[in-house]
Amino acid sequence: MKNISILEINLTNKNQRFLERLKNALNSKGFDVIIKNYNNIKSKNPITKLIKINKLAKKQKKDEFYICLDKFDSADIYLASSGVQNIYKKLDKFWFLNPISIIESMIEKRCINNSIKIITNSNLVRYQLETIYNIQPDKITTIYPGINLPTQIQKGSAKMQLCKELGIDMELPIILFVSDNFKKDGAKEFIELLTHINKVNAIIIGNDKATPKYRQMAKKLGVRVIFKPTPKVINRYYEAADIFVLPSLYNPFSTQILEALSYGCICFTTAQNGASEILKDEFIIQSKDDENVTKFINLLLSDHSLMLNISAQNIKLSKQYTVEDNLNQILKVISENIH
Repeated sequence: MKNISILEINLTNKNQRFLERLKNALNSKGFDVIIKNYNNIKSKNPITKLIKINKLAKKQKKDEFYICLDKFDSADIYLASSGVQNIYKKLDKFWFLNPISIIESMIEKRCINNSIKIITNSNLVRYQLETIYNIQPDKITTIYPGINLPTQIQKGSAKMQLCKELGIDMELPIILFVSDNFKKDGAKEFIELLTHINKVNAIIIGNDKATPKYRQMAKKLGVRVIFKPTPKVINRYYEAADIFVLPSLYNPFSTQILEALSYGCICFTTAQNGASEILKDEFIIQSKDDENVTKFINLLLSDHSLMLNISAQNIKLSKQYTVEDNLNQILKVISENIH
């Protein structure tokens, strides 16, 4: 039986938890698994660093089976949860001035072509990979992300506590936006949407260097928005919120949608977010000035019983997407493709 190495470049707390779960699950099935992290590779030039990491991974491989969370041209199974580089380039009209974007595209192409199997976190990413790289459909499997579900939900008390803390009106609904990449996830579009809906408590959460620009934009449009940095524990914001909106320009699959659903938020996002695939059509923002969505949100804001009904449906929907189900599906794909 081959030894398995799980590779990733940028270690985050979220990645670390997933890596440990995956490693333990593979160990329980008799596989010898190690995690290789390349955060310690130092280079002043990010291009040199990417090339160095890929060369090192290839040199170390020998007879190991590589499961990669980031783009490695020696991957056997690639978990393409970060999206497609060629799509990101379309969001930046000056992408060609950034040499690292070109290198990342080259590595991505080799990673996609050399992999035995690719696991995407949405059909959006699957379709993009098939189209851009002319990949046969049976090489790709879509597995939606999973989350840890809350053990209890007390929206009323959570809202009361948050409103008191922030000094906002308890009688007004809370509409929430959460992202650490305001441009990609549509903070601008979120603020513009606020100008078309009834009075609410609007909250934007995230660590983005451009936050002052968005504060200024909200002020200019006459929209009151509370900006908060990403807290260590964000669940209480989802629990207190009534509506969650993420007008993403591109997001392979935003787990914020799953987290918001699990706390009974009514969620809206764009078709450019893979998470839209689990929502009904009326919750998909079709364009920048989607009047149907703003009308629907205003209806919800005036109809408490409708809001409660959809909230209960969303809690039920979120239970289909657990970390356990996600892990079991990934393990199945690995077992079927390891040789």
